[in-house]
Amino acid sequence: MEITIICIGLLYFFSHYLTILYQKTRIPDVLILIFVGILIGPVFKLASVDSLGMLGQVLTSVALIIILFEGGLNLELSSIGGSMRTASKLTISFFFITAIIVGLLLHYMLHYSWLLSFITGFILGGTSSAVVLPMVRLLRMSDKPSTILVLESALTDVLCIVFAISFLSSYSTGMVEIGKIAGSLISSLVLASALGVVSGYIWLRLMNWVKTFPNTQFTTFAFMFIVYGLAEYFGFSGAITALAFGIVMGNYSKIPMPEKMKSKLPEGIITELERKLYSEIVFLLKIYFFVYLGMAIPFESSNFFIIAAALVGAIYLARLFSTRFLVRDNDITWEDKSVMSAMVPKGLAAAVLAGLPLQYGIPEGAEIQIIVYNVVFVSILTTSILIPLIRTRFISRFYRVFFRPIGRLENISLCRKTDTQEVEVAENKEDSL
Repeated sequence: MEITIICIGLLYFFSHYLTILYQKTRIPDVLILIFVGILIGPVFKLASVDSLGMLGQVLTSVALIIILFEGGLNLELSSIGGSMRTASKLTISFFFITAIIVGLLLHYMLHYSWLLSFITGFILGGTSSAVVLPMVRLLRMSDKPSTILVLESALTDVLCIVFAISFLSSYSTGMVEIGKIAGSLISSLVLASALGVVSGYIWLRLMNWVKTFPNTQFTTFAFMFIVYGLAEYFGFSGAITALAFGIVMGNYSKIPMPEKMKSKLPEGIITELERKLYSEIVFLLKIYFFVYLGMAIPFESSNFFIIAAALVGAIYLARLFSTRFLVRDNDITWEDKSVMSAMVPKGLAAAVLAGLPLQYGIPEGAEIQIIVYNVVFVSILTTSILIPLIRTRFISRFYRVFFRPIGRLENISLCRKTDTQEVEVAENKEDSL
């Protein structure tokens, strides 16, 4: 026990060193934390996920809730409005592109049935909020691209859960119910958002009363946990609810509400001190989340690791072209687009859903779980390697040319065509003379 307590304290100081290391080397701290987890768990077997029991699952859920809430707290309403169209287009398109790629590869590589292959694709269709949000903050991206990535990471959790569970039920019954899937998707998104917004309004009304009590810095977190739990209990997306709640709390001064209500709100609902406190909590939980994730990764077969690497390679290549043709906003720089093209890490949602095929009694369920966990690891590793490489001279040249605005390419092509025509006219004149 004493050694464990010492290690927990050392991890905290080590993570602060990793933040400084990132600023100098651009090596993301999440990658090293995952490797620490791998050393603790699969390599030296000092601890295991099973030994933590429900505590590990609770900590990962709490980490995800607080990371999403804090992410919503720092989003501007104007930025959300300007980014929603591109975020929706990229999220939906790339979710299905990923599902198709994974489905095709697993069907032909492992000879899984089409339905089972696409179920695995739906499980791996999202991006991890717990990875994306901290990295976006470290990279200090512009408002619009960072908002797109935050929204995508939250929305894809819903898509993964709804499609994976619906198609698993279809696998059992032998019948795909499109209406049921659409209904689940709409209710999960709309009702979860509504619950988050309404809860935000309710909490704003209660703030004057709450602030009269001592030690109220964590009351917003406590209320948010209740709201998240209610969303999950009724079958909505707790992730969307936490994000919407955070957006309301961060933008209360810009949200339309009766003047009487506004006048009753306390000055500085979320104070600067509380924002710093929330940021510190996110930092703390992020440490143990990624160490836990590293401990959970199985390395039972090199074949499954190779398959996972092939899946990740295909997904990241597709993401590069998807970002090129789906993110057409000329106000987003090539640097931000290049980061967006590399930001496809898998995480908690995929890891949780990975165990469902086994629970449904599917014979290949254990293999799918191992593959998904390996994809989670390889995808985070790939993102962590690509992000620093984008800044290097040789790689940055490729991204600069690849993400050059389409209008500019057309102008260059038109100029070249005009120059060629002028040369031909001049040559014809010389021939006639």
